[in-house]
Amino acid sequence: MWNSYFGFVITFIVIFTVVPYVTSLLVSWLGHYSKVVLVNNLGNNSQLVVGGLGVVIHELGHAIFAYLFGHQVTHVQLLNLNYKRSGSLGSVDHRYNDRNVYQMLGNFFIGLAPYYMCSLVLYFLQKFLLQAQFSMTSLAQSLSINTQLSVSMIFDSVLDNLKSSFSNASFGMLIVYIILTIMIASTVYDLSRNDFITVNKGILPWVVFLILLGSFLYVFNIRTAVISGSVYFVAFSILFMIHALLSIILAIVIIKILGLFNVL
Repeated sequence: MWNSYFGFVITFIVIFTVVPYVTSLLVSWLGHYSKVVLVNNLGNNSQLVVGGLGVVIHELGHAIFAYLFGHQVTHVQLLNLNYKRSGSLGSVDHRYNDRNVYQMLGNFFIGLAPYYMCSLVLYFLQKFLLQAQFSMTSLAQSLSINTQLSVSMIFDSVLDNLKSSFSNASFGMLIVYIILTIMIASTVYDLSRNDFITVNKGILPWVVFLILLGSFLYVFNIRTAVISGSVYFVAFSILFMIHALLSIILAIVIIKILGLFNVL
């Protein structure tokens, strides 16, 4: 797979295109369901009262990456208090030059930005609120160009880090973390159809870039580091996905419990 030119380049493209796309899509499906659960159990206004923080982070992700890739950002609304009129909780409008390759491939990242932005936010919440001591040692030691990525390795690493996340936290900080997770995960992961349309606009230039980069790495025989890095990327992509799914499930469970008491 990695030895032939075509095998190397195709695998390189699949890992750095299909993996982020599919993991984001899977999380987005559950993220959309969590928003439905939020509305059905706590009412329409809960999207602002409970999920407003998640909406802000979602739109910030789009806006930051739009700026990073040189797009002309014409309008940013992190939270739309009059969402019932437009049907949009928040929005980021941006334009790009379709002759500028950098701006075109930026669409791939701009569309997926909320997924990675939220993962980063939840990571810092665990680190600073729960005093989590993340360790990827066991996973890192297991991953090399001579070993294959296994489901058990991923889940072992997830469980180790979950134990770390909650073993050092005080009860008060744990409650704060759960509340913030609900406020974020209930809405932030719902990537819209327009978000994926934006992603799709950037796929072709991104794939072309990966073909060129992969060809360069193959010709100059810089394959060992690429293979190792690719395995790490897949492993941590799955870790991010599992962590996102667990956060959404936590939000769904708590929201359904709150719905029983007609909190809002």
